[in-house]
Amino acid sequence: MTYDIVDALFVPLTQTRAKLGESPVWSDAHDAIWWVDIQGHKVLRTTLAGETQAWTTPEMPGFVQCIGRDVFIGMQSGIFVFDDQAATFHKVAPLYLENQRFNDACTDAQGRIWAGTMDIDNQHANGVLYLFDPAALTLTSKAEGSRTINGLAWDNRNQRLFFSDSHPSIQTVWTVKINQHDTMSPRTVFARFDDLSGRPDGAAIDAKGRYWIAGVGGGAIYCFEPDGTLGTKYNVPFQSPTKPAFVPPDNHAMVLTSFTDNGDDGKLGIYRGDL
Repeated sequence: MTYDIVDALFVPLTQTRAKLGESPVWSDAHDAIWWVDIQGHKVLRTTLAGETQAWTTPEMPGFVQCIGRDVFIGMQSGIFVFDDQAATFHKVAPLYLENQRFNDACTDAQGRIWAGTMDIDNQHANGVLYLFDPAALTLTSKAEGSRTINGLAWDNRNQRLFFSDSHPSIQTVWTVKINQHDTMSPRTVFARFDDLSGRPDGAAIDAKGRYWIAGVGGGAIYCFEPDGTLGTKYNVPFQSPTKPAFVPPDNHAMVLTSFTDNGDDGKLGIYRGDL
């Protein structure tokens, strides 16, 4: 496998640290990045100037996604909408699964959230991929049997959904086509991480349709062409990067979350400039 290797100097955007930083997402409505600290039970909002507000969540959060001004957070017992003015969490889609929590998520072009669950102890292949409709407040199971769902990203050009399983025994990224009735095609292998540093974690799609994914534990993020060719490995200053996001979504800056490594708390880092 031949690909370019580049150093990407991400610097901390904020002094606020996280035990397990995850799920960065840009919100035009709030002019800020929302992200979560899974182990620290927090949802955070950081401006591009580095100003951060943090709120304690009632349960372990897995993801945050923004639809307009609405802030949705997937936790252990379901999906909640968060009111940042009142600092309240209201459950809008219950999750009736014991010992599971939401993990990764992405938003499609219709403003719906694709989100995956996982066993809290990561011992069983009982994760479920869901489609959440924020208008109807419905949560629909679309696929079952995953270990650690990650890498969710929506490719609007090709009407396909990316997702990965980052469990050490799997380490694979797939795509599935989504038709107009939300039926999923059989999944197709997009990439495997057997020979790459780290495991496939959170991901993002850029304006060129390229798929960017964090190699957690490998100190790198990877950029794949739309056809699955690995173009570039970017070495980053965090051993355990968890998920990249473009901010604003114009490819001129990228943020990257990470979790605690050797006593060094997780960060929200930023790279300013084209990658």
